[in-house]
Amino acid sequence: MKINFNQDDKIPKNEIDVTVKAANFSNEVQELMRKLEELSAKFSAIPLSVDDRVVMVQIEQIIAIEVLENELTVYTHERNYQLRGQLKKMVERINDGNFVQISKNTVINLNHLDSLEAAFSGNMTAFLTDGLKFSVSRKYLTGLKKQLGM
Repeated sequence: MKINFNQDDKIPKNEIDVTVKAANFSNEVQELMRKLEELSAKFSAIPLSVDDRVVMVQIEQIIAIEVLENELTVYTHERNYQLRGQLKKMVERINDGNFVQISKNTVINLNHLDSLEAAFSGNMTAFLTDGLKFSVSRKYLTGLKKQLGM
């Protein structure tokens, strides 16, 4: 078995694209692909320490994360989770290229972004699924547009 790494700047940051090449679809190839899928599934959920328990939350269910002082709010379809922590560290734990910072205290999942509208102060407002809306500060607007390919 040969293992190679090829850097591709077209692939979003924090995303990995794995291709398995072989002469035929053998049992070894099947087993390798199964193990890769298991590894991928491990990273599709994140543990959140809420009150006296740990809750596993699917990353794709996270709509946005907001911090006020040291109190994080993780917004999902089912409910909102409140826990202590730092926004930067939470984003590092998620390690998903679909999350982008839109203000000093807010990160959104681009898969849940419905629209952007201009606001009065030169900022923009991001409208997300489940009726959530957050202000996009001018400082982070360029990064957001880049992530959206604008």
